[in-house]
Amino acid sequence: MKIGIDLGGSNLRIAVVGEGASLTQTQKQKVGEPRDPETIVERCAKLCEELAGNERGISVGIGLAAMLRDREGTVANSPHLRWRNVPFGKLLARRLGTRFTLGLYNDVNAIVYGEGVAGAARGCRDVLGVYVGTGIGAGLIVDGKLVEGATNCAGELGHTKVRWDDTAEPCACGSRGCVEAYCGGSYIQKRIVKELTAGAKSSAIAIAGGIEKINAGHVDQAAAEGDDWALGLWTEIAPLLAVALGNAIAVLNPDTLLLGGGVLSRTPTLYELVTATLMIAGNGPSLESLRIVQAELGDDAGIVGAAYLAASGVSIIAP
Repeated sequence: MKIGIDLGGSNLRIAVVGEGASLTQTQKQKVGEPRDPETIVERCAKLCEELAGNERGISVGIGLAAMLRDREGTVANSPHLRWRNVPFGKLLARRLGTRFTLGLYNDVNAIVYGEGVAGAARGCRDVLGVYVGTGIGAGLIVDGKLVEGATNCAGELGHTKVRWDDTAEPCACGSRGCVEAYCGGSYIQKRIVKELTAGAKSSAIAIAGGIEKINAGHVDQAAAEGDDWALGLWTEIAPLLAVALGNAIAVLNPDTLLLGGGVLSRTPTLYELVTATLMIAGNGPSLESLRIVQAELGDDAGIVGAAYLAASGVSIIAP
């Protein structure tokens, strides 16, 4: 039996993953409070035991919204769970015991692997997957295998730098000037509200029904209709993300660029600006055979990817 878990800052989703990456016995819960590691360990363990019933030899894969430090499941930083330097993997492995094998993965790594197993990147050999949501995460598949890096930190494209000085925007990772701090959904939302509240004129306000309701999707609609402020914002943000993508593609030379996440999925105008700018700013030979695809599996991707990684024996944590 394969069990997959997607643990984010808001929701905890779990399912049994069967043949063809089919999901059964799916459950979704709010993370809520308290969210200390011990509480989350106990909740995850009880859910696994409930799904497992009397079976043995069960693999459990977890995709976690966090920067990891090693293959023992140490969480270096999870801003949304408010965890730093937490041995979450070891804690959960000990709680589950030898009946289960456990693997813990960065959530976007799991998502990209899931899309490689059963989604938009199915059958692709070398994939760069980039998700723009609240933050920006990425995952790498090279020669069909997930790349975790020397200390399990590979793929942190969102924390590569676009600026490095005292006035650079602070990032949730604790540094400054990261791509995420300029192009992540949380930053974009704050900037939208700040500029419109300060008096910027835009049809996005009327589209949203008020500044208090506005989001990136409303700004994208305004940009598509020719709104000067919205177009100005998008034409500033798009090149920053496009150059980060182009640099990664020049280094990695993937056959497929997989794009997803809540921001890009609801901002088609921004998406088109990013991909068009990439074609100009990127390295020509690296782009010649590149396929750009949009994610297909939605919320299921992380569960599928984590379950398949653990079942394949990738980064299993000893109890």
